[in-house]
Amino acid sequence: MNLFHYYVVFSKAILFISGLIFSYKLVDLTLFSILITHLTQWKQYTLPKAVLIVNLQEGAYAILQLLFVFLADTYTGHFMIVMCSTPSYTIGLLLCCVAARYDLISIFYAGLVIITFSKAALQVTLGAFLDDQLLRAEENAGVTTTTEENAERAYARSNFWQVLVTILAVVVAIAVSSKIRSFVTLTIILTTLMGVAFCWFLLGIKLYSRNGPTGSDLLLDIVHVIFTAAVIPKNVGSYPHENMQMIPPYVPWLRWLDKAAMVVTQDQAESKRSDNNTTCTVEQVKRVKSLLMMLPMWTTFLTYSLVSALGSTFFLEQVIYINASASTPILFNILRIFTKSVVAVTSNYILEKLQVVRHQKSSMLVRIGIGMLFCVFCCLTACINARHYTTIFRLIPQFILLGVMEGLSTNGLENLFNSQVSQSTTRYGPPFEECVQGTGKLLNIVCVLILTKWHIWIKDDISTSQLDRYYAMLAISSSLNMLIYCFVAYWYCDAEFLPDGCEVDIEMEIETSQETTSSSSENQDNPLMSSGAQSFLSRSSSGIQRRVNSLQRQ
Repeated sequence: MNLFHYYVVFSKAILFISGLIFSYKLVDLTLFSILITHLTQWKQYTLPKAVLIVNLQEGAYAILQLLFVFLADTYTGHFMIVMCSTPSYTIGLLLCCVAARYDLISIFYAGLVIITFSKAALQVTLGAFLDDQLLRAEENAGVTTTTEENAERAYARSNFWQVLVTILAVVVAIAVSSKIRSFVTLTIILTTLMGVAFCWFLLGIKLYSRNGPTGSDLLLDIVHVIFTAAVIPKNVGSYPHENMQMIPPYVPWLRWLDKAAMVVTQDQAESKRSDNNTTCTVEQVKRVKSLLMMLPMWTTFLTYSLVSALGSTFFLEQVIYINASASTPILFNILRIFTKSVVAVTSNYILEKLQVVRHQKSSMLVRIGIGMLFCVFCCLTACINARHYTTIFRLIPQFILLGVMEGLSTNGLENLFNSQVSQSTTRYGPPFEECVQGTGKLLNIVCVLILTKWHIWIKDDISTSQLDRYYAMLAISSSLNMLIYCFVAYWYCDAEFLPDGCEVDIEMEIETSQETTSSSSENQDNPLMSSGAQSFLSRSSSGIQRRVNSLQRQ
């Protein structure tokens, strides 16, 4: 009973927001998650052209999520973006409907662009807006727990409602797709539903908690720190890390960013009081370095993203080629999503119960590596199936393996990101990971263009294409990528981080060390200073320096 009360809470705001979430999920399941099956039904689109459009749309959608997270946190808040993006989403659907009805390709592209922007905005703000409402409900209820516990409970309850609404959307999507085969009819229904859901959302506008922007400026910090470290002259202040690395994480190839956090003397600070933006704080540099340290890990996901892109392109085309039923691609897509969710939840539970705290990072890296291995298995299975189009059930293993791959690697990457960055940066984890995978899908466009131009493997339709060879190439690429990942993971295990609970005011340590060292050197030249006092200052300076060195070793 306590577990039920922990996850389940009722409020009027949830009722109005859930309608908008339901319509958004339904449109995604019946239209955009299987967009390629709709495009190839038009005579204007060959298989390569349809794949290019889908990859371009998914890549742009993934990269734009990072932009809208930044806008919501820094300038607008969640409510304003939801209010602006929902009507534009509806307009985009309407344009696609008109384009399909009258075969207007330019109108379809315009509608798809609008939908891509709006969908990215709703993806990162709609769930977060529901989180805000549940968190306010926790605060209004007078709960005596800490703010972090309230936020954790609100997030768990928000996930419960989103999962419940998603399940309902899945059932409706299967029922709708089994009855409606026309793309025009489908878009008319979805456009009407989205408009009604928005009107329903507006009815509860007085109930919503409209939290303003949080003021997070992570992306600005990245630009500021990198620009400052690249152009700032070394004589502005004294660079505190000539012979040692002080600002964690202690990574040699990121050490150049340390000079963005300059340490200046009192006289220099007074003379540059009007130029406060020429330097960065230690905390800013530390956040940026922790984020940039994920770059080697993210690059190993580019090949992974090429395989992940198969789930929304060639795999679905294989399904349609064997079974022309409109609901079949939706069922296979749901199978992949369900497998991914089950694997993610199960692996999280197992690691939570079995892992030792000091081996937590190693467990995450192993989990990602196993997902990379399933990436190879998925390509090999798809390669075998592509040679024998006999029955629709032969395609089930490759969709399951794709879901296992995504559940292990994608979720593992998110957990690894959250464990290595500050608490204020964790909400940027999913958008950054989506951005990496979106870059991989854009890279897939290059592969398809090359293969199409050379007239090998990928032809105008699925029956004349040699997808088995394309899958074999991806299997080889994934195998090589896994070897690269092993080297990156080995390096990542050896990388040093500032341990939790050992936060130290490094700036104060550095300044104190410099002031004491400076004072010691000045007093040693002072003939009025006794040898005992000089020895005391020297020992104090050495002690502080040893303290600074110990921070580096940690």
